[in-house]
Amino acid sequence: MAAWPKRRCDIARASARPLVSDDLERVVAIERAAFTDPWSRKAFLDLLAQPHIRAFAADGPNGLLAGYALASLVADQGEILNLAVDSESRRRGLGHGLLAAMLDMFRREGAAAVYLEVRQSNAAALHLYQRAGFRPLSTRRAYYRNPTENAVTMALQLALEAAEKG
Repeated sequence: MAAWPKRRCDIARASARPLVSDDLERVVAIERAAFTDPWSRKAFLDLLAQPHIRAFAADGPNGLLAGYALASLVADQGEILNLAVDSESRRRGLGHGLLAAMLDMFRREGAAAVYLEVRQSNAAALHLYQRAGFRPLSTRRAYYRNPTENAVTMALQLALEAAEKG
């Protein structure tokens, strides 16, 4: 995998922290503002109760939760389920930091590959994932609702990345 370009980043990987149930009010508020078909509080609670779910939070300079990410790890397959940053905190490296923390976790826990789906129109997210080494695999037609839109399925092959380093 190519190294990410050096750039100013307001959050270091170490400042991503575990997401806890006390964060849910803020998570749901960010979710509703960021997505047209947001997950419910119950959906987040149900996910957080699952042993294969990993969840991260990032606090902004004001100390409030400004972003979050959820991932699934089953056997050696990782999946990024959701990543969002509060609109006032975007373009400050929070998404990059959360993604880096997730990828570090996947590497430590032995994932061979990481997958995700992203709205075809979400240029910022596509750019973030491509810079991290994700490559498009396929298009899922009408995957998203409100509005109906295609998803781009992307993958990052960590096993290949490790082999190239070794």
